Amino acid sequence: MSSPAETSQQQPTPPPQHTGFDPVEFWYLHKTKIIGLTILFVVALVGYTAYELTQRSAREAANKAFAEAKTADDYKKVIADHPDQIAAGNAQLKLAELYRNEGKYDEAIAVLRTFTEKHPAHPLIAGGWLGLGQNAEAAGKIDEALTQYQKILTTFPTSYAAPFALLSQGRLQKAKGQNDAAKRTFEQVISQYKMTFFEFEAKRELDALNKAPKPPVESK
Repeated sequence: MSSPAETSQQQPTPPPQHTGFDPVEFWYLHKTKIIGLTILFVVALVGYTAYELTQRSAREAANKAFAEAKTADDYKKVIADHPDQIAAGNAQLKLAELYRNEGKYDEAIAVLRTFTEKHPAHPLIAGGWLGLGQNAEAAGKIDEALTQYQKILTTFPTSYAAPFALLSQGRLQKAKGQNDAAKRTFEQVISQYKMTFFEFEAKRELDALNKAPKPPVESK
């Protein structure tokens, strides 16, 4: 009879278990999925590259057309041919400027309204709203101009257009005889835009208001 030690020695040793990653086996099990995903990735990459090239070509064409535009008809063509490009927004701003220089304020306002509606994310959107205010002011539409300036101050308070809008608001308040409101506006300009052209202009306007003769008090 064999002893326990001898029996243990006679038992066959089990084969070693593979616990590591086998790339060959993984490929054999998942090669269909891997090939499919690779094809999808290549197709997507080709599509994205083609899209980017098309977009870049469209941008370059729009920018070239805008750079060469000189007349109102030229800018209208840029707007019509490249409606979704930033260059179209730039063309609308230039077209509105041309109309304003010709005294066609209603036409300029119409162009700028279209600009603000169709290009709300344009880098110069605050300038579009400023142009609306300035054209309305030039056309004598004071209340409308004040509304546009207030739009800038509430929606684009840190933009380059904000100090123009605030100073213009004060001047229109002064023109309407709202002297106390105008003084507060000019004081705000002085406080917010120190050491700038706007501070100088606001101080000049404020001095003029403070020196203006007060209306006589009616005797009872």
